[in-house]
Amino acid sequence: MYIPLKIASKYIFSKKNKTFINFLSIFSIASLAVGTAAMIIILSVFNGLEESLKSIYRDFDPDLKIISSEGSYIKNELANEIYTINNVDVVTPFIENKSLLQNNGKEVVSVIKGVDKTFINQGRVVNNLTEGEFSLFNQKSKNTIIGRGIKYGLGINTNSNFESITAFVLNDSIKITPQMLNSKIYQKNKLNVVGVFAIENNFDSNYIFTSLSTAQNIFNKENMISGYEIKLKDINQVNKSKDDIKKVIGNELKVLSFSEIRGGLYKILETEKLVVYAIFSMILVLSSLNIFFLLIMMSVEKNKDISVMYSLGIKKKTVRYAFILQGVLIGLSGIIIGLFVGVIISLIQHETGFVKINLPNSIISAYPIQVKVIDLVLITSIVLTISTIASIFPSMITSSKKNFETINQNLS
Repeated sequence: MYIPLKIASKYIFSKKNKTFINFLSIFSIASLAVGTAAMIIILSVFNGLEESLKSIYRDFDPDLKIISSEGSYIKNELANEIYTINNVDVVTPFIENKSLLQNNGKEVVSVIKGVDKTFINQGRVVNNLTEGEFSLFNQKSKNTIIGRGIKYGLGINTNSNFESITAFVLNDSIKITPQMLNSKIYQKNKLNVVGVFAIENNFDSNYIFTSLSTAQNIFNKENMISGYEIKLKDINQVNKSKDDIKKVIGNELKVLSFSEIRGGLYKILETEKLVVYAIFSMILVLSSLNIFFLLIMMSVEKNKDISVMYSLGIKKKTVRYAFILQGVLIGLSGIIIGLFVGVIISLIQHETGFVKINLPNSIISAYPIQVKVIDLVLITSIVLTISTIASIFPSMITSSKKNFETINQNLS
């Protein structure tokens, strides 16, 4: 392997002849370096945006969620059994349903979500209050925490004292007929706003929180809940904990992990990342054509050198390896330069955030960056594989039987 490597490095990095081949070698390395660096930067930005988005949703979604398979209400009687699972930290029963909120002539459709005191220990929403406090559990008053979007939608003034809002909920305990359209088919409830939370517009504009007992009273569902939200001690064991909970509660209820709760979102993110890999792989394939044409031209230019090597008894296999190694060395050079440039630019963006996101109401000021080792390994493997494949055909032409016989005739 030493002789092919020495030949390959001599042909690529020789400074004796400043020919077009030398220029094409540099251009091939540069194009692979640019493609590699661009792939690292784009994937790192994508990783950063993905993690930021997941972090935002994790501020609202639980680690695990138990709901009825049929989407109906269930009795609140399984919490103690769920706590028998070792990795379970907090179990919060909840009930939710849609309602129409009204204040000062303005109306907003939202979801009323009732939770008990264990919700505070979940560490979600509670830590995202921008105004007021999470004081939902005063039995004498019907308190509520509203999203920032709902606050603006209802025109609630929080500069002095919080206002009360009216919630209209469909009374599903009666059968609605056309003759009852003018009757009182909605239940009217007054709720005292005691705080405002802000996570992301999708949540801020669609949810309000109240105590479990208040929500059950509003929905006429005493001792009934929509399901349970579970916080785990170790999120890395989410799949095992999910299976353990299924064994305890049976098949009548559905257990969803945080990734399944937003299944569509996570699938889109995974698909987009695969598309990014595919697009940049195609770009690198096009860049590798430079290696292909470089080695073809080099086999023509170095015809006399090859003839001398054959006359000295060097085997065709050695010449073939030498040309393959040229492509590999070009690929490695491009990888090293591309990795260095891509990682450095990514780290600078991570530390300084010099490239900003100039969008109104954006919750992120600059493009987030997350460099993953697995991406660096995959990118290196892709570039090296493409470079090697691009070198095989020219090496086979150079050391082919027909070419070998032609060179021998020239020698004789």
